[in-house]
Amino acid sequence: METKKYIHYIVAFLVTIALLCGCTEEKNKPQQTEFNLRVDETVDIYLAKSTSYTITINNPAVAYELSGNRLTVTAIKEGKATLSAILDSGETTVYSFTVTPNKSQLGFNIDTTPRIESWAETTIKTEETPGLQVSCEPGIDIMGETADNSTRSYGFVYVETGKLLRFTAQGDFSQKGTLSDGIMATRENSNDPVQYESCTVTIEKVNSEGKIWFTLQFTDRSDIRIVTEVF
Repeated sequence: METKKYIHYIVAFLVTIALLCGCTEEKNKPQQTEFNLRVDETVDIYLAKSTSYTITINNPAVAYELSGNRLTVTAIKEGKATLSAILDSGETTVYSFTVTPNKSQLGFNIDTTPRIESWAETTIKTEETPGLQVSCEPGIDIMGETADNSTRSYGFVYVETGKLLRFTAQGDFSQKGTLSDGIMATRENSNDPVQYESCTVTIEKVNSEGKIWFTLQFTDRSDIRIVTEVF
């Protein structure tokens, strides 16, 4: 009986040591501070316990929400950003984020070459138009300000002259249908003021890679179609 008793004590001692070692190892495990995200992706970061937190970001490429000690960071647009989290003790941790285009952006900007119908006298094929810059920005409104993640802005601008077509809408861009809050901004050149006009934005076609066929409908002018190839 004494032998079994000693064995029981030894086993309990070894289990306690193993648990303590595990806790020490987990406590000393370095926290990840560098993240690579695609636009619209999120990551949860658990901060050290503190009565208060001061959060600062140097670039709106990411946004955050703080709930208790859980920091949820969302990638907004392509770029690099650093986020600093300061505890009430003064301890500071800096997190670095590299944001790259998501599948939808890749489909619009890289895998495809959008064409624009009825903006100009002839159909504009972007790959054949020198100096035409194309963009797709989730979470950005018509003014270039940060907006809800369901908002997207698409832009076409001639860099040298400033001729501009930009539109924004809100909704589900992954399926056919009508979006809300459609607005178009146009400008003939960099010396002219930007003209804003409400429009109805519908998605006629969309595929799994985010290639979209938009129609912008107006009350007093012809519809504009923007098509990203190839379906």
